[in-house]
Amino acid sequence: MGLKVSRQRFDQLSKRELTAWQSLFPSDALSASLFMHPEFCRAAHQTLGPVEVAVMHDAGRVVGVVPLHRAAGWRGLLRGYTQVAQDVSDGFCFPVEDAYLNGVPQALADAGVWSGFFTHVGTGRAIPHCEVGGVTKTYLVRHQPGEPDLWAALKDRSRRFWSDTERCARRLNELPGAYQFHWQSLNPDRDLDTLIRLKLDQYARTGKQWAALYEASHQAFLKALTLSQSDGFSAPLSVLYCGDELIAAHLGLLGSGRLHYWFPVYETRYAKYSPGKVLLAEIMKRSEQLGIQVIDFGEGHADYKEATACETHELAKVVMARGVRGALSMLPLRWEWRLVGRSA
Repeated sequence: MGLKVSRQRFDQLSKRELTAWQSLFPSDALSASLFMHPEFCRAAHQTLGPVEVAVMHDAGRVVGVVPLHRAAGWRGLLRGYTQVAQDVSDGFCFPVEDAYLNGVPQALADAGVWSGFFTHVGTGRAIPHCEVGGVTKTYLVRHQPGEPDLWAALKDRSRRFWSDTERCARRLNELPGAYQFHWQSLNPDRDLDTLIRLKLDQYARTGKQWAALYEASHQAFLKALTLSQSDGFSAPLSVLYCGDELIAAHLGLLGSGRLHYWFPVYETRYAKYSPGKVLLAEIMKRSEQLGIQVIDFGEGHADYKEATACETHELAKVVMARGVRGALSMLPLRWEWRLVGRSA
């Protein structure tokens, strides 16, 4: 194999390389195929800083495409990299042909990537020179043959959750103005601003004042994503209104029949009506017509995930650091982990 590797800015990629990129995702990529999609990376490149892409060629054929963000601080100076938009990303994989997978660490090193730290990596593919730890799980609900839609199928599998949510929907409809659901917001600018405000309120209540969404750049990133749409990728902003007030919303990523449930929020004044669950139910009822085969709820425990999911998959944190330069590049992050461990 005459493998050649280059590292380019996202905006320098050729159309041929962008097209090949989308065909390289492994079958077990889970939601990584959305969080590493060219449109996701384009929005990040515009708002969060340059996305650098390691492109692997063999005999003129593109065999691997790995988009990355350079890490902040000393790690970045020592050529340490992360997945694109790591602070809000829920998926990473290596879009590389199987025959070249074992050569990824050396290929990235040849491209000037001394180390990499990646989160939410599926555990199905082992790669040399990678340390795996911090295993969690992601929750999925999948459409089964013969089912009319994801919500109807839930009636038998999780009857209590189904009945409670249907009862909340009826109570909401008894309020003045009832409720209205829109798969795609009719006023995305206004509704995204409300979603961000509600999410920051939630973070403040739960002690997550460090969350990336407080940064203007990440808010701009979400706004850029809502404008991103191509074959196989979109970022739908779904909303639930009661009269003229937005009471629940969700910004997700959709592609190839998979919806990643990413930023759900609700107005706490309506908490007794469970508007977030009602919003999810409305999406699941339309899964067939929207072409949604899988909803991935991501990692982390929540009652609605346990109630609706029919399968789970393991995700892990992965450190890739080849040789002396790789070890040196990882030192700042390892020191940070040690300090956090001591203060915990």
